[in-house]
Amino acid sequence: MAPVRIGRVAHAAGVMALVAVAGAGLMLAQQRESRPDVDPASGKPLGSLVNDKYKPEGEAEVTKRLGFDPATHSAMANPYKMVPNWPHLDKPGGAIGIVPDEAGGVWLQHRSNPAIVHINAAGNVVASFPVSSGSGGASGSATYSYAHGMCRDRDGNFWSLDSGTFGDGPDTGIKGSTVFKYDKDGKLLFMLGKPGVGKADGVNTFIAPAACTSTPEGDLLIADGHWSRPNPSQQDGDRIVWVTRDGKFIKQFGRLGTGPGEFLGPHGLAFDSQGRLFVADRANNRIQIYDKNMNFVDDWKQFGRPSGIAILENDTLLVSDSESSYYGFRPANLELGPTRPASRNAGWKAGIWVGSAKDGSIKYFIPNTKPEGFAADEAGNIYAGLTGNCDKAPNGQCLQKYVLK
Repeated sequence: MAPVRIGRVAHAAGVMALVAVAGAGLMLAQQRESRPDVDPASGKPLGSLVNDKYKPEGEAEVTKRLGFDPATHSAMANPYKMVPNWPHLDKPGGAIGIVPDEAGGVWLQHRSNPAIVHINAAGNVVASFPVSSGSGGASGSATYSYAHGMCRDRDGNFWSLDSGTFGDGPDTGIKGSTVFKYDKDGKLLFMLGKPGVGKADGVNTFIAPAACTSTPEGDLLIADGHWSRPNPSQQDGDRIVWVTRDGKFIKQFGRLGTGPGEFLGPHGLAFDSQGRLFVADRANNRIQIYDKNMNFVDDWKQFGRPSGIAILENDTLLVSDSESSYYGFRPANLELGPTRPASRNAGWKAGIWVGSAKDGSIKYFIPNTKPEGFAADEAGNIYAGLTGNCDKAPNGQCLQKYVLK
């Protein structure tokens, strides 16, 4: 079989410029109070610091670091096919939160009305919650400004996230930055955070929650700090928040940065059979791995720019990449620098990676999809959630289902 060209990594050490900013004391909060675009240590504009440090890696360096040449690396076979004419949604919205029901269907959180629906294996909506979501503009009376992730706890309750919009807009300071907990019938049990207050403060306020998952102990983890975010929101503080099922704060870890234990927009969470936590550290183009005590173990960069992660009981690792080589987004200055290329993780293809959580090996790659919402079930079904260009998808929907051929 001819190798599938996954792409030549134009991986930049430019994100390491953020370490220079962090090395100056990670004083972004103080910068907001004085001059948010100036590094207090050097007095230089942050953009110039990024560009001063930007030095692309050569092909040999990339190959040595990854262990393979991304220009010729084979993604091996793609044994999956998309299910046609699935699901049947009259008003599909960006499919961002997906929870398999382990019967061939899913609970879907999408940017539409109703915003949470139960879709059965046949693709039909069989239940819904009385909630709605905006889609980036003024959300009006909608429950969410910008729905952004959902998970289910050990008791069968649903945790649904509202990150808020990614830039300044009508909802800024009014909605978003909140976590909702519903019972299985859609009754709101409680809310964490304060609508419109983008600040990292325990469970009192969140910056921009983007993902959640249940822990092996039955608690909840919340990934907080979506990039980009409105200007009034806290610009540092990216973190993982650990809470009990009744919403009480236990602990948090992480901070803004590019080193071990630091995040740039954590966007997906999953545990393996050993109880290790895998974090989709998306804007750092890597997966970070932590042990049971949340000590840093390793980071893997062979799975593209991860938006979502799913790990099955046999430690099959599935990773969605919705942004690599994608020119539809303008990069945040701190993330890529004002003179960097407009693409993200340039040279890599968006799609779905299938490999092993045990050793990081890669087995399959599913191309021609850009899923931001993501999940998989123990039957081997993969659920991919698109958040844009859904009308151009082969099934004409934002939610896609892949099964083995």
